Amino acid sequence: MPKVTRDDIPNWFQRKTGFDVDVEELKKAATLDRIACADEPMKLMRELWGITPRDCERLLGAPSRTVEQWFHTKSTRPASWVVRLIVEKCSILHEERLRKNSP
Repeated sequence: MPKVTRDDIPNWFQRKTGFDVDVEELKKAATLDRIACADEPMKLMRELWGITPRDCERLLGAPSRTVEQWFHTKSTRPASWVVRLIVEKCSILHEERLRKNSP
């Protein structure tokens, strides 16, 4: 039996179900899910994407003290559904920055 790799999964899924799967969208969703489920998602977004507390304040309209606590105090992590929304909004900001800086 041949070894199945991660790259084969979307093709296998498409053959089995008939659904067209965009591999890049699947990878993006997996990355966002990994960040949202991390112990310190804000720290991870800062390391991966350069997102700062000020960026989150502007994106969310959240109070600066609250955002600072999210970034610096593990015990004040927002609810998981809030983290997912923050990660999605921050990923959009990151993609915009990449497009702006690419030639």
